[in-house]
Amino acid sequence: MLWLLKLVLKFSGFIETAWAQGGPIVPGGPTVPPAGGVSITLINPLECKLPGYEGFGCVAQAIINALFYISIPLVSIMVLIGGFQILTAAGNPEKFTKGRNTILYAVLGFAIIIIGLGAVSLIRQLLGA
Repeated sequence: MLWLLKLVLKFSGFIETAWAQGGPIVPGGPTVPPAGGVSITLINPLECKLPGYEGFGCVAQAIINALFYISIPLVSIMVLIGGFQILTAAGNPEKFTKGRNTILYAVLGFAIIIIGLGAVSLIRQLLGA
């Protein structure tokens, strides 16, 4: 199954062979190894870059931020799906109610996420963290 995923990624353009020429050495930039290729420095995703956060708090906040940014397009998609359900209800009150509830629950879920982010921020300020 893994070979199929690699094949799909290869032909979709996500995995490509890079044939790079050696370029000038820039301080802080990529270095040119003796073989002529370019070495790339990977950034540690667990390294804390958020001001005021340390250790587990930094990782937790990074995860919360990522989930928040994922929820924004997800809510938009759910609202579109709910609108499509209402549009295709064709006078059927059950389908219309289903579409209306899809939009309502998507908006309520996003409101809960925003309130949760505000509550975490408020608690952090009250505790002086």
